Amino acid sequence: MDETRVSNREITAVGVPTVSFYTFGCRLNQSESDSLAGGFTTAGYRVVHFETPADLCVINTCSVTESAEADCRRLIRKILRKKPDTFLAVTGCYAQVGADALRKIPGIDLIAGADHKMLLPAIIQNLSKLPEPLVFHSPKISKDDFTLPTVAVFNHQTRPNIKIQDGCDFFCSFCIIPYTRGRERSRKFDDVLLEANLWAAQGHKEIVLTGVNLGEYAYDGKGLTDLIKALEAIEGLVRIRLSSIEPTTVPQQLLDNMGHTKLCPHLHLPLQSGSNAVLSNMGRRYTRQEYIAFVNEAIRKVPNLSLGTDVMVGFPGEGETEFAETVSLIEMLPFSYLHVFPFSERKGTRLTRMGLDPVPQAIIRKRSRILHDLSSQKKGAFYNVAIGKSFDVLFENSSEEGFYSGYTGNFIRVGVRNPNNLSGQLRSVVITGVTEDMAVGDIAGGAYGANQ
Repeated sequence: MDETRVSNREITAVGVPTVSFYTFGCRLNQSESDSLAGGFTTAGYRVVHFETPADLCVINTCSVTESAEADCRRLIRKILRKKPDTFLAVTGCYAQVGADALRKIPGIDLIAGADHKMLLPAIIQNLSKLPEPLVFHSPKISKDDFTLPTVAVFNHQTRPNIKIQDGCDFFCSFCIIPYTRGRERSRKFDDVLLEANLWAAQGHKEIVLTGVNLGEYAYDGKGLTDLIKALEAIEGLVRIRLSSIEPTTVPQQLLDNMGHTKLCPHLHLPLQSGSNAVLSNMGRRYTRQEYIAFVNEAIRKVPNLSLGTDVMVGFPGEGETEFAETVSLIEMLPFSYLHVFPFSERKGTRLTRMGLDPVPQAIIRKRSRILHDLSSQKKGAFYNVAIGKSFDVLFENSSEEGFYSGYTGNFIRVGVRNPNNLSGQLRSVVITGVTEDMAVGDIAGGAYGANQ
């Protein structure tokens, strides 16, 4: 069904209908869930916590790995057992590529693929349970630049995620994303600025720009650096942070400005492998040597740079030599953290036709442990260098009475004890030590106030 609306239906819930959300996967998914929540709020719903019984439950799914899809199915079945009367809508990447599998789960009422996800507040006009799901799905995903139908009005974070781009044209051999989200397209320039201005007006000091292939943002002759320059002019906005960005797409002007303007000195540059042979089989657009050269340039240009990366373990054909090359590259460069992922074959990707030898699961687990340990060492070393230095920390929450934590511009998590409410404030903190999970420190003099 390719309609975008179920017509001639009325909401049947008594009083104000409630809606809850559960989001799998990336920051982009979280951003879209927050925008959907804004749309449902505008439509007259009240957003409630996921654990609270709701008339409508929206599951925003992920399909990046087989495990992610299995987690989605388990949660759906759990919800249907606990809340059999809840109208259950499933959307996101798994709803795009796995609609047939989802149809077979009794109790799902609606499935919305990529082109229909953001239209859910208009699509859902009736909360009565259905004998079989309504399916809104287009095999070909739109290539058009876009706006978001509603700006997020619900967010549970100090740092709102703003979607600026979707889709990918890179087609790495292992990646399902071009099939779940379609080809590259960008959000209209003024629409991004509108949302950022609204967040700043609500008192948010930092935003995070999200997308599938962030560095490929392009709208009406304007690129990522143009967008960031316009965002920096917004009054009240103190920080702009980038989510994951491909190393081959980072503009030189971005490196020149990072850490010297509102742009946070933090880069998350996916590596995937340190072996040229594996990178070639993956279809990545750089060599080991090119990645190292770019990182060294970034470190030279950006003071106090925090550098994170993604590493895939167990890609078919990855032998001991190739894995050792990955380890040596990571040891060589000053990463502050790693995101380690076991390889997961995705049906329909180019890799399934390449005939490479799989890596046994026991070896994948062993290699993953090595990289997790290396990540902890790297994080500890990066945090320890900060001891004795002063950083501005944007505080997010209190985990216990009088204890607040937040992040520096270069993504160091910092905790302090303070009798005052620091939530949402940007304060200068002197780092005094490091625990297993975070740095700790003391509020410095001349700090930013709550309204600055």
